Amino acid sequence: MMAGEIFRLLAKGIHPETGELLPPASVVHTPEAIRLLFALAEEFSSVNFSAVKRQEKVKLTPEERREKNRAEGRPGNAYLPWSEEQKQELIALFRQGHSVSDLAGLCERSPRSIAMQLEKQALITAEQAAAFS
Repeated sequence: MMAGEIFRLLAKGIHPETGELLPPASVVHTPEAIRLLFALAEEFSSVNFSAVKRQEKVKLTPEERREKNRAEGRPGNAYLPWSEEQKQELIALFRQGHSVSDLAGLCERSPRSIAMQLEKQALITAEQAAAFS
């Protein structure tokens, strides 16, 4: 279906896929929305929505993710999975007496991430981990 046709149907209060009338309380029945939808119908009259390709997400490498995290003010390893080696290092450092805040800096993780991992390893309780929410 052409984009202009979809916008025209919406401006008339008709669901473009089912052909049913949209509920009277729908925002498409407001004068501003009707004017906007008709303007969009005119602007996109020759665009076929099914031919528009969606931009594919780019999968970042772990190092690219770290750089992006740092650039956005997050810890370098935020949103990256924990390796077994990292888990063992965390356990060893925790047993040496490092605080959750210290570990967050050392591991480049958020304090919440550190607390959750320590809870999974049964080194702290759920109540202690909740303090870092």
